[in-house]
Amino acid sequence: MKGYLVLENGEIFEGERIGYEKDACLEVVFNTSMAGYLKVFTDPSYSSQGVVMTYPLIGNYGVIPEDKESKKVWVSAIFVHELAETASNFRNAEDLNDYLIENKIPGLKNVNTRKLTKILRNSGTMRGKITSDISNKEEIIKEIKEYKANNLVRNGFNKKTLCTRRRRYKHWTFRFWMQRKYYKRASKKKLYCTCISTRHISRSNIRCKT
Repeated sequence: MKGYLVLENGEIFEGERIGYEKDACLEVVFNTSMAGYLKVFTDPSYSSQGVVMTYPLIGNYGVIPEDKESKKVWVSAIFVHELAETASNFRNAEDLNDYLIENKIPGLKNVNTRKLTKILRNSGTMRGKITSDISNKEEIIKEIKEYKANNLVRNGFNKKTLCTRRRRYKHWTFRFWMQRKYYKRASKKKLYCTCISTRHISRSNIRCKT
């Protein structure tokens, strides 16, 4: 099934639908990683954004749960040049396309990601819409220009205190109003306490601090 990415400047990119079939307005950005696409898709810093993957083949090693940066998929959509039909990795748990459908994430393949990336590189982040119908282009562009990403801070916060233990260190991730309480507890136990804002925190960031 054909799908389209319409940018706020009027550019239209044609591709083939992958993942969950739904229309969505979003911010369009690009990522140049040669590996680790699952880390990108589950990174909270990509909340409400559609990510263009510049590496030409995505999905070749499927979905590996241990590689996730968080429990959920944060991207609003993905745009790739080619989606691997068969995943090959001994840790693979499921096909990437099935994973996108399961998490209700739309996407496009067979997109001219080179041209799209050059536009984003020169113009910066742009708003856009992934859709299957471009018959009313003017109305779509109007909708895109009115789009604003809301509640990014609220959505990005962890709702629970996160505690990891490694060697003799303890690290907590918590909201600012909890810092004093846990700092006192850590001081009594003579432990090192690291306070981290939970906005856009990924597992790799936590690992680097433990």
